[in-house]
Amino acid sequence: MSHGPIDSPRDNCYSSVVTWCNSLVKVMILRIEKGSAVPISRQIGGQIATLCASGKLQPGERLPSVRELARELAVNQNTILRVYERLVHDGLLEMRHGQGTFVTDGARANSLVFHRQRLLEELRQLTRQGVALGLSSEQLHELLAEALDQLREIAPNLEETSQ
Repeated sequence: MSHGPIDSPRDNCYSSVVTWCNSLVKVMILRIEKGSAVPISRQIGGQIATLCASGKLQPGERLPSVRELARELAVNQNTILRVYERLVHDGLLEMRHGQGTFVTDGARANSLVFHRQRLLEELRQLTRQGVALGLSSEQLHELLAEALDQLREIAPNLEETSQ
């Protein structure tokens, strides 16, 4: 059976290079998967949070306006407004009336908390799946250890941190 272009996996996602100007031209790349079960607003918010956590978006940096980002990503302005409001609530961004949306001073630390919570939720989901398959706690720990070992093989200089 032949699949048309709409059925192609590549057509279900796209990356946008978003550019905007403050005093300098800024660029950020956001990837949206249209066919994903994850809402577009969560995809965008998660990627902006990751950019904050990595330091690619610096404290005090102005982000594109709601209108600019919505246009660049070809999404509804309300979607971007919800993303920005959620990131304000999470302490990553601040909206200054008449000036724009800016990365907060504590964005990196707050973003790491956000990512840790998201990772914990993903681990809970995987644990539920493992339990549903009849795996014991010990077997689940073994699988995690195996995944870590495989990661270390790929990145031998991987530094482990504990919090």
